[in-house]
Amino acid sequence: MNVRNIRRVLPRKRLVVALLLAGLVLGPSVATAQEASPAVNLAGTSITVDGGETSSVTAEYRFEVDEAGSGDAALTSISGTIWQLSDREIGGISVSVDGESVEASVTEKPRHYAVSVPVEGVSDGDTVTATFEYEVSGPAGEVRAPLWVPQYSTPGQANVIDISMSLPEGTTVSGGAFPSPTTIDGNTATYELLHVPGFIAAEYGESGTGLITTDTVYSIVGVVAIIGFIVGGLAIDRKTA
Repeated sequence: MNVRNIRRVLPRKRLVVALLLAGLVLGPSVATAQEASPAVNLAGTSITVDGGETSSVTAEYRFEVDEAGSGDAALTSISGTIWQLSDREIGGISVSVDGESVEASVTEKPRHYAVSVPVEGVSDGDTVTATFEYEVSGPAGEVRAPLWVPQYSTPGQANVIDISMSLPEGTTVSGGAFPSPTTIDGNTATYELLHVPGFIAAEYGESGTGLITTDTVYSIVGVVAIIGFIVGGLAIDRKTA
């Protein structure tokens, strides 16, 4: 091969090598770019807790799937955690998705349970409803029930988490409530929250509520203002007289 032919071949080889290197570098990036991650919001949750020494929890979570994702990143499960609380035992966890019973993956960690719920055939724009049912046992006089907190949160713009806790007949919330109840009516406490709390807790007894709610604060402020107005008016009348 003469010098002229060598000069012609070398640029071609350099071009081939450059293309091969570019393919090795860009290939994985292009494949990764084609796999879109899911976009999911927790649209609402309805939780009921039948409290006592053994509390029954029923929690329904409604997810709105804006994008189901693709490839290895496609939505195939929804993960979350359930706290482990001292003096409390969780048992009989059952899960259904859109009314169909599923086998959830429950893995015990040092301070919580990792619970993954399988979902199948999810498309963009779908709504997925996961329902949990389980029992929490512990000492009488206080409810402390851990809740499943999913990986996808609410938009945080409205109170879309509704919780209702009923206590044993003849009792009511007496203190130690978390979160603070929105309303307390006899043995029933209700909550309207922005996000799912890690647990719900309240002491209960026959002594009546020991909590100061927002309504109570407003009532106290209103009474104080009225009394101040009356006292001030009487003082003005005395000075005038």
